[in-house]
Amino acid sequence: MHADDIDVLAAVYSAVVPDGAPSDGAAQMALAIERLAPPRAKRLRLLLRGLRALGFVRRSRDARGRMLRSMAASPLPDLRTGYAALVRLAAFLAYASDDGERNRLWERIGYPGPREDLPPAPEPHPRADVAPPERVDAIVIGSGAGGGSAAVTFARAGLRVAVFEGGPWPDAIARRQRERDAFADLYLESGLCATTDLGLSMLAGACVGGGTAVNWTTSLRLSDAVARQWERSSGVEFAESLRPHYEALELELDLRPAASHNPNNAAILRGADALGWHAIAQPRNASCTGDGCGYCGFGCAYATKRSTDRTFLREVLDRGGFVVGDAPVEGILVEDGVAVGVRVRIDGASRDVRATTVACAGGALRTPSLLATAGVRSTHLGAHLHVHPTCAILAEFDAPVEPWRGPTQSALCDEFAALDDAYGVVLEAAPAHPGLAALAVPWLGRDAHAAEMERIARTAALIAIVRDRGEGRVGTGAAPAVDYRLDRYDARHLATGLERLAELGLAAGAERVRTLHASPLELRAGASPATRAAFEGAIRRASMAPNRVGLFSAHQMGTARMARDVAGGVVDPAGRVGGCRGLLVVDGRAFPLASGVNPMLTIAALARRTATQAVERLA
Repeated sequence: MHADDIDVLAAVYSAVVPDGAPSDGAAQMALAIERLAPPRAKRLRLLLRGLRALGFVRRSRDARGRMLRSMAASPLPDLRTGYAALVRLAAFLAYASDDGERNRLWERIGYPGPREDLPPAPEPHPRADVAPPERVDAIVIGSGAGGGSAAVTFARAGLRVAVFEGGPWPDAIARRQRERDAFADLYLESGLCATTDLGLSMLAGACVGGGTAVNWTTSLRLSDAVARQWERSSGVEFAESLRPHYEALELELDLRPAASHNPNNAAILRGADALGWHAIAQPRNASCTGDGCGYCGFGCAYATKRSTDRTFLREVLDRGGFVVGDAPVEGILVEDGVAVGVRVRIDGASRDVRATTVACAGGALRTPSLLATAGVRSTHLGAHLHVHPTCAILAEFDAPVEPWRGPTQSALCDEFAALDDAYGVVLEAAPAHPGLAALAVPWLGRDAHAAEMERIARTAALIAIVRDRGEGRVGTGAAPAVDYRLDRYDARHLATGLERLAELGLAAGAERVRTLHASPLELRAGASPATRAAFEGAIRRASMAPNRVGLFSAHQMGTARMARDVAGGVVDPAGRVGGCRGLLVVDGRAFPLASGVNPMLTIAALARRTATQAVERLA
């Protein structure tokens, strides 16, 4: 990046973050921008040059802050997008990283940083990252819930399997327990993946284990109502055929509720109980006890999380298969309409590996471009993206919450999951380490943001997850753009979710609740009925246009959906890609509609079903 651009980044960083932040913030911002998809990085560089031309660098720190706030309130979407990119990135790096010494902001907010009770480092599997021969029986692209489940199904059937993952094995990074490092190395686009307009930030795992290595462990089946809706929409049967795969996975992964709840999650159960709403302690693929570690989003350093890198993929290796990290697949090889292998980059060199079956589990945001390399042409390819748009209420208590400590996600309230024909909103708690919290907390100025962060140790992050009926689209090129706008139907459900989260937080004993709007809405305990009604009315009226409110997604589904025939989707009921024999889709990209709950278990079950059927056809 040009030195003039770094000067602008330094001016932004100093205007956004408080004294005591790591001194290398501008350099880290530059590195992060260079890791973005090229079109987004180019737009940001153009914005930096525009700010420089307006004299941004020469202005006082307070004047720069006012200029940034004016961008946040601008009617011009591009200016709001630029503001969101620069301010959120600066805030994240100020609180998520250190410059060789302990971050002084951590002490200010009460964050402990990396823990000191790590067990001995596990021995890497002796076959991990061993390159496969030129021919195997089955190739799996991606190693998350779908890729891992499909790969082990193939391996148990006696097939020689090669799994290729574009990111690294997570163990060494997980042991660092540093937010910046984990996001940089284990997430798609270093955790900065977002829609084109930056209106919705997306977290997607990009390491061996995929999302299972970095997610928050919630492991739920589809509801019966959603399964029936999937069947009506796609013409494909799901409810009965997925049941045995759910049951097998629940046993293998030893799914169970957490033994105890941290204050972040206990607020969900306490508030729901006070209001008479239905809530559960949901099953999890982890066995954290007591405080647990709370660092699940950085990978598990304690071997208590049953992610695919620790379960299915190790079994693949034990059975003589191959699991190679840092091995991005560059394309799918096709001959006479048949998938015959992949071109993959291993140790910096491209090589071809051939197989009878190629299974794609590259995620909703990358599968379309992979399938395009195989010549797949469908109006449905890249379409029908669902993301479970998510927003939060910050509930501040008079006692410690420490949203970074303990089992990450252990309780949910599903009272409003079916507001309209199985569409609605689920209320949960999210773990919040400092960087993610700083990115989400609305920035109203340097001092105001620092003051909010100093209260974060007493704040529960309560989230509303919408089962979206609206759809987006992912491009099929080398640097695919993601376009998604919250539609009016889903926005109404999200507003309802925020209203109910505020009610739940106060019922749980919060002193105040606050939204993530660019101009936050706030309600305090003891407010009169009229004040509460005015608060809820303000939520319903508030704009949910891009960058008017903080929206997030940790669940991306669709973009290669399953249907009875090729007229309705990309893959058939057996997961086979139309127009290309030997090519399967084995992850949540095949979902015909949004799942309404964390999709991990359903992704694994559907992949297991698809792989089992493929093995039966080979017999």
